[in-house]
Amino acid sequence: MLATREQELSALHAEHFSRIYQYIAYRINDRERAEELANDVFRIVWEKQPPPEPPGLGWLIATARNVLGNEYKGRRRREELMQRLAEEARTRAATTGNDEQQASVAEILSRLKDRDREILMLSYWDDLTTAELAESLGCTASAAAVRLHRARKAFAKAAPQHLMTEREV
Repeated sequence: MLATREQELSALHAEHFSRIYQYIAYRINDRERAEELANDVFRIVWEKQPPPEPPGLGWLIATARNVLGNEYKGRRRREELMQRLAEEARTRAATTGNDEQQASVAEILSRLKDRDREILMLSYWDDLTTAELAESLGCTASAAAVRLHRARKAFAKAAPQHLMTEREV
């Protein structure tokens, strides 16, 4: 039974993946993310276990539309979070008298990749240790340390020289 389902899903994937991928890729501007979302559509097919007949292209497109809706919501939430964080940084800077530097840091953070920004904020703003970072991110401590190191390098590369101090950010 399981082997038959796997074969059916493989055949469905081979037949419709490119159409689902194109549908998603036309609507978002990130090929790698479009591929992930297209694969999510087929993961949903596997998890939902639709009726005995394999789902048709219409059902797959409807599922892809729902997956895209979730992607759009996530993007909007991230944008709102970044705006809120930038506003918070400006507010903190105004109260500490270091407005320009804080605004510069917020601007640099907003230009970093999501995963770099996330680990830097967890490390510096939330003051998590490497072990806590690992637990929070669902990875090993050594993987968290490597991710933090790479995020620091990305920040340093994007930051103007006057923001960098003796201690690497």
